[in-house]
Amino acid sequence: MCNPRKVMIHLARSIEEAWRRCVEQTATATGTVRELARITAHIALDAEMGDLALSMLERVLAGEVEGFTAWTRDSLGHYRRDLDTVTLIYNPDTHQLAVEARLTELVSTAARAAAEASGFTVGEVAAEAIGCYYDDGWGGRTEANATTEATTEAEAKLAAALEALHREQNAAAFTQAEAEAQAQAEAAAAEALAATQAEVRTALRTRLQLTLANAQEQVRDLMNRAVGEAYRQALLQLVLDNGGRVLMDETTGAVMNLELELY
Repeated sequence: MCNPRKVMIHLARSIEEAWRRCVEQTATATGTVRELARITAHIALDAEMGDLALSMLERVLAGEVEGFTAWTRDSLGHYRRDLDTVTLIYNPDTHQLAVEARLTELVSTAARAAAEASGFTVGEVAAEAIGCYYDDGWGGRTEANATTEATTEAEAKLAAALEALHREQNAAAFTQAEAEAQAQAEAAAAEALAATQAEVRTALRTRLQLTLANAQEQVRDLMNRAVGEAYRQALLQLVLDNGGRVLMDETTGAVMNLELELY
């Protein structure tokens, strides 16, 4: 092996030609799909015990009764309690309990479109490349291989130079074609996004209905306990306000035992 030798390939071309190119553009469209499912029930405690029971229910939800976690209260004055998959919302003005489930999903689509650009180019382009080899062909670096590699590189550079000349002399044609292709790609991406969002929305609604169904028992147990405590607090208040006595007041799990004496 000795010092490497070099072979230089120089290519030049004079052109005067009409040409056409297919210009491609890609566009993406992204959107968010949000779905809400809700079940609303009226809590009619006032029909049985008057407004006192409803007032006691608010105390329970506000965490003013021992053993009950306070619900948060929003700017509208509604009491809110987040469970694992659903949110309970009690409106003290309408005495309605809403159970909500929400799902949000980000959707993205992509599309490709093409438009034709054409023009006429006149000029000269040139390119060169250098290849290295060894007289003894060490490492496969023979003169023939070096010449082949340099020729391939020079041809690629010449093609790139020709394309650059086309674009330089016909910039408006390329700009227009790219704009047309981009507009078509964006329209196709938006159409695909709308179709995908519709599919996702249907799937989300199905999932939300299943979520509400699965949460029914948990919601029922939570509200039964809160309503039961509201009744208990209302009864105790009524007895005491009317001069009665509470002889026994025991709670075991979901069972309440009261023994009251009224006069």
